Amino acid sequence: MDHVVRVGATHVEELAEILGVSAMTVYRDVAELERTQLVTRRRGEVTAAESSLTEASYRLRMNTNSEVKNTLADAARAYLKRGSSLMVDDSSSTIPLLSDLSEVTPITVITNAEFVAKYVRDQDDVRLLLIGGEYESWADSYFGDLAEVAISQLRVDLCVMSSSALTATHFYHPNENVARVKRAMLNVSRKKVLLVDSSKFDRSALYKVGPNTMFDVVITDTNTPAHIIDQLEEQGIAVEIVPAD
Repeated sequence: MDHVVRVGATHVEELAEILGVSAMTVYRDVAELERTQLVTRRRGEVTAAESSLTEASYRLRMNTNSEVKNTLADAARAYLKRGSSLMVDDSSSTIPLLSDLSEVTPITVITNAEFVAKYVRDQDDVRLLLIGGEYESWADSYFGDLAEVAISQLRVDLCVMSSSALTATHFYHPNENVARVKRAMLNVSRKKVLLVDSSKFDRSALYKVGPNTMFDVVITDTNTPAHIIDQLEEQGIAVEIVPAD
């Protein structure tokens, strides 16, 4: 399971070779993981599924709900300002936002994610600050005490991130280190924007990051139920709705 989570997707034959067991044994074990909804299997390919205890690798997340992520990111562009600082974590939803920053340069981007840094490091007039710490390959990002201390020394204009699970009042993450870094980033940011598609609501995960009121703005899609939008607005959070398709 650790290997599947780390790489996002693999094949039964590869798992059999890594584990030194027969393909039949792998099929049996994968079937058990499917029953617990930790993985999915199709034509011999085994893919990690998000749950309250695990999050899929960044490679898998990058290719999930990509159209909605693009639309959410387009709406978030309105909050980018020339000469400002922007902090993002390992949320794959921020990638479309960062792919072309030419209209808001000069700008400083701060992140703990290597795969995020790759999208901005070669853009003109973009200053990149990469937060270090303990490297986690499944997220291609840095976490832990070193990362949190470095973040605490900053004061940032804008923080944009996503969440894998939200209830009416709080947001959560399956990984404690990710939850702690998210909390640290929000605590040092003046404006906080959450990009979240409708599938992430009415879900919880193992670690509570904080109350939804840590965000000033939530950008979501038209498939989000009206009662959830009402609950967010009742908490004083501005909600922006974009087309789901």
